[in-house]
Amino acid sequence: MQKGIFGERNNRRVPVLKAGDNEIQINEEEVIGSVLPRSEEPANTTIPESLHDQLKRHYDDVHYYIQVRKLNSHGPLVETKSGEQPKQPALGGTPRYLLSREAFGKLISGDRIEYTIDMLDDQRVSALTLIIREGTVAEKYSEPDSPGGTPAYRITVDHGERPNGDPFTRTYFASEEAYNDAQVDEKTYFDVIFENRTRPTIRGFAPDPYGNL
Repeated sequence: MQKGIFGERNNRRVPVLKAGDNEIQINEEEVIGSVLPRSEEPANTTIPESLHDQLKRHYDDVHYYIQVRKLNSHGPLVETKSGEQPKQPALGGTPRYLLSREAFGKLISGDRIEYTIDMLDDQRVSALTLIIREGTVAEKYSEPDSPGGTPAYRITVDHGERPNGDPFTRTYFASEEAYNDAQVDEKTYFDVIFENRTRPTIRGFAPDPYGNL
C-alpha cells in the first residue's frame, strides 16, 4: 500500500505528495516543502488541520488517497510495472481509493489493510477495518496505569531505515496479551488499532496473513 495527496485546480488534478517505500515525493514545495517530510515519520506522513487549510487555499479541493495491491483467491499479487505481468491473475489490479485525512494519517506505506468501500461512492474508503504492520520488536516495557486509563504496556518496533539511513522506530501502546507475547529482536506482523487515541495500539501478533507481498 502507498498513499498520497492531490489537489484540484480548474478541474485538473495536481499531484501534491506521494509516500511509499519509506520515502516521500513532494510536488508542492511552496506549501509543504518546508514542513515535510518530518524526520520522525518518513512514510507515515500526517497532515494536521492547519496544513490542510494551507493546501485548501491553493486548490479548489484537496484529496487524500491510498493505492493498494488487491489479493485474489489464489494468493498475493505483485504490482505491475512497465512490461511486467503479475505473478497471479489480478482481480482489481492496483486501484486507488480516496479516504479521509484522519484515515490517511493512520497508515504507514507498506501496511496490509482491509477496508470498507462507501456504499454511495465505490472510489472511496469509508472505514479501515484491519491494519497489519511489519517490524522487529526492539524493546518492551511497562509503566503504571495513569489517570484516564492509558495502557500500561509499551512496545517499541523497528520498522527499518529512514531515507537518510537512520533507524525508523515507533513506540506503541500494547494490550497485556500482546505485551506478553512480544519477543525482543523478533521480526513479526502485528494488528494495529486506534481506539480514538492518537498513538496506535498493538492488539496482537500473528504470522503474515497475506503471504509475501
